[in-house]
Amino acid sequence: MSTPQGSLSGFRDMLAEQMIPRQAMLEKIRAVYESYGFVPLKTPALERFSILSGKYGEEGDKLMYKFEDQGGREVALRYDHTVPLARVVTQHRDKLPMPYKRYTVGEVWRGERPQAGRYREFTQFDADIVGSQSSMADAEIIAVTSDSMAALGADSLIRVNNRRILDALVEAAGITSPKDAHLFMAAIDKVEKIGAQKALEEISTEHGQKAVALAADYLGVQGESMNKLHALARLMSESEAMNEGIENLKTVFELLGAAGYSENQVVFDQAIARGLDYYTGIIFETSLKGAEGLGSVCSGGRYDNLVKDLGGPDLPAVGTSIGVDRLFDGLQLLGHLKPARTNTQVLVANFDSNSVPEYVQIATKLRRAGIPSEVYYEPAKLGKQVGLADKLGIPYVVLIGSDELDKGVATIRSMDSGQQVEVPVPELAENLQQMLAAAS
Repeated sequence: MSTPQGSLSGFRDMLAEQMIPRQAMLEKIRAVYESYGFVPLKTPALERFSILSGKYGEEGDKLMYKFEDQGGREVALRYDHTVPLARVVTQHRDKLPMPYKRYTVGEVWRGERPQAGRYREFTQFDADIVGSQSSMADAEIIAVTSDSMAALGADSLIRVNNRRILDALVEAAGITSPKDAHLFMAAIDKVEKIGAQKALEEISTEHGQKAVALAADYLGVQGESMNKLHALARLMSESEAMNEGIENLKTVFELLGAAGYSENQVVFDQAIARGLDYYTGIIFETSLKGAEGLGSVCSGGRYDNLVKDLGGPDLPAVGTSIGVDRLFDGLQLLGHLKPARTNTQVLVANFDSNSVPEYVQIATKLRRAGIPSEVYYEPAKLGKQVGLADKLGIPYVVLIGSDELDKGVATIRSMDSGQQVEVPVPELAENLQQMLAAAS
């Protein structure tokens, strides 16, 4: 018999101890998104390759999982949730309210080299606003991102920029080729990883001294967010693109400040550039304090031309995308996730096959009272049954032997303390609810 092979590199099985805290994490994010009025959307894992091609730049096209299906059609696995959203808006525009605020969670696929916090199949949790150019929509996307991290107990930092500011820099440097512009922005985006000096050396090699002098002045601006924005406005006061980007960010920071978000939560960082080609306005990246080495756990920005580029109406859009797997790894590293191997709170011990109907009846009543419960399937020694509860982390075991059945009582054993208490069966659910509430 051949030995079973493991999963493909960059792909993972997730057992209960991962899935339970992961699902709890997703529910907290979902609650935040819905508190802002975002509604759910599901799109297929497969899209026509023509829909996805050319939307992510040259690198994105290389990393996409694409193939020919049984019908001879060129298809590709979803690379992100943003392009499918643009396709949905194009296809269903008569059914959707505007602005359209949607969230979606699901797997995406990229054939890149696996490394810490980076997989070939991973989950993204997005929220997007389609149909509004308002800076309020930009601020709301930043706020919902910050609130999602806070709901998970994480201390995060969102670093914000605007692509119009970078467009102004490219224009002033005399860079006209889209490919060269992409390389210039990519060098700016590397500042955090390789430092400003090495980034400037790249720019000097690729684009010459005028570009490197501008980039040095640009990256040299220091201070708090508003002060930096004012300084950049003076640096290139005649640039329409620069003024447009700065005015947008000033408004965004004013709105966030009015809502109580501080520099410790959201800052302007001129080195944020974002690699995807479709961004047109505000852009941002989010890191977890204490787990910065994992990189950005959430990013996004404004992409006002994407729906139109797909043949749809000319609708502006802005969104955020949480990298669920990387965020999970970060929260786990920081100790913000409660470990669990099961959702079961009570195991009803099985002492006698003739009493199974009573055990099932008791477990059913507990479930209907909102207490996840299991019955041990076969009669077995108590040590074996308690051992299972201990292994799974089930906090309480209910013991009902023949004597308890005769008296109409049940014994509740706490797996944490080892203490036992006898209660009337009709009061079992109420007592367990009180114990669980006290322990939470």
